[in-house]
Amino acid sequence: MLPNLTRLQGTTHFLLLPFLGAALLLTISGDCRGSDNSIEGQVRVTNGGPLPPGITVKLEVAENIVVAQQMVGATGRFTFQDLTDKAYQIIVTAEGYQPASVQVDMHYYASRYPTVYLTPLGPKKTPPPPSENTTDLAAPKKARKEYEQGHAALEAKDYASARKHFERAIEMDKCYARVLTELGVVLTLQGELSSAENSFQNSIHCDGAFLEPYLQLGILLDMEKKYGESDSILQQGLRVAPSDWQPYYRLGIVRQHSGKYKEAEEEYQKALSLSSAVPAEVHVLLADACLQQKKYAQAYTETQTHLQIAPDGPLAGQAKSMLQEVESMRKSNP
Repeated sequence: MLPNLTRLQGTTHFLLLPFLGAALLLTISGDCRGSDNSIEGQVRVTNGGPLPPGITVKLEVAENIVVAQQMVGATGRFTFQDLTDKAYQIIVTAEGYQPASVQVDMHYYASRYPTVYLTPLGPKKTPPPPSENTTDLAAPKKARKEYEQGHAALEAKDYASARKHFERAIEMDKCYARVLTELGVVLTLQGELSSAENSFQNSIHCDGAFLEPYLQLGILLDMEKKYGESDSILQQGLRVAPSDWQPYYRLGIVRQHSGKYKEAEEEYQKALSLSSAVPAEVHVLLADACLQQKKYAQAYTETQTHLQIAPDGPLAGQAKSMLQEVESMRKSNP
C-alpha cells in the first residue's frame, strides 16, 4: 500500500494516509417516519458556528421554477409539505455566505431529510508560516540549511536527496526534532518502517511539545495495524495539543480501523467542532462509522454533506454510490 501525501493547515504535512479500503459495507434497516409528500431539512454552518439571521430556503422544480420559499429561524429547520413532484432542488442563501443547494429525490426516503451546509464568504488568507519549536531555534545555521534543502527535496518527491540532507542535518544536531520527523516520513516512504519508527520516537524524545511526530508515528502504527499502540501515541499528542483538530481526526481513523465505530464517530465530531480545515473526506468516514452502527439517516446526511463540500473530490464517486446503496438496502431491510 503506497501512502499519500497531503497538505494541512498551510504547512506541508507529509501524512501517510491509509487507504480507505474496499467498498464500505452498508446494511440498512429502520422505520419510515414522516409523510411521503414532504421534505424536512436542516441548515447548518460548515465552521460549526451559530446560524446567521435572514436565511432563505427556496424549493425549485425543473427549469429553476420556485414553488415554495420560507425563512429559517434559529433552529435551522425547514419543512415543505403537500409536494406532488418527484424531484426538487433546495437553494439556501444568507448574507455573507455562499449559496448552497441540494437535490431531493422523493423516491428515496433519506433524501427527503436533507442537511444543507452554508459556507462563510471571505477573502482567502495566506496561512501563517509554521511556528518554530524548541529545537528549531537551537539548531545551527548549517543544519537549518540542510533541513531546508531536504524539505524542498521531499516536497519534490526526491526521497533519496531529502534523506541525504536530513541525515547531514542530524550529524550537526542530533536532536533536531523537525528533521527527525521528516526523516521518519522519508524512511516510511522508502519502506524502512522500523527505522522510521525510531526516528519519530527520537523526535518526541528531543521535543515532547512538538505535535507532528506524534501524528506521524500514529499514522505509521495504524498502517502496520498496531491499533492499540497508535491510539496510545495519538492520545499523547492530544495532551500536547488539545485544541488541534488533527489528533482527534487521526484517533477517529484508528478507532474505526479497530472496529470502535461509536468512538470513531465521536472523535470525528470533535475534530469538526474545532476547525473548518478538517478534510472533506471526514464526512465519508463519518458515514461509514454511522452505517456500522445502523444510523442510516445520519450516514446519508454525512455522505450528502461530502458531495456538497467536495463534489469533484476523489471520493465523490464512492459517495454517490453510497447514497443510492443506503436507500436501496433500507428498503430491502424493513
